[in-house]
Amino acid sequence: MKFGLREILFLAVMIGTVVASFLSHNRSVARREATEAETNTWKTQLASLNQPNSDNVDWNKKIAELKEAIKYLEGKLPAEKEIDVILTQVENMVKANALEKKMVKPLKIDRSANYNELPIEMTLSGDFNGFYAFLQQLEKMPRITRLTNMALTKITDRDGAMQAKITLSIFFEPDGGSKVATSN
Repeated sequence: MKFGLREILFLAVMIGTVVASFLSHNRSVARREATEAETNTWKTQLASLNQPNSDNVDWNKKIAELKEAIKYLEGKLPAEKEIDVILTQVENMVKANALEKKMVKPLKIDRSANYNELPIEMTLSGDFNGFYAFLQQLEKMPRITRLTNMALTKITDRDGAMQAKITLSIFFEPDGGSKVATSN
């Protein structure tokens, strides 16, 4: 048998194919091993999640802590008859920050089992620094309030002047107040 150029090229291609398949096989084995290791990690995590997690938790103590937290939050809910006091506080904050009240419009009360929400649409104008101070004071109020909507508009004739249209929600306890049962 004669070894010519064609036979040598054929032999080189065959050897190259064997080497390429060997390298490809090694990569496949490494990828499969990594996937198996990741799967085993997930299985271990899943098994630990399925184990009961009692770890000596005192559930009565946890329930008592949650009841205290609920009492604290209910303490921040004024009675329905105290809404006037909160509105007066908000109005005093508006005046103290040199803001002008252009419009105040109470919206429909949103009632639920444990609390009610009174949204109030307000339009204020004045200096931005005063408005910012008003927002900070509003945030520090001891009662639960929330600013649900705010649109600021710059007034062009004065530097720093602006107009704000806000929706302020005041949360309060419904008449007859629903307190959390504290029986054990």
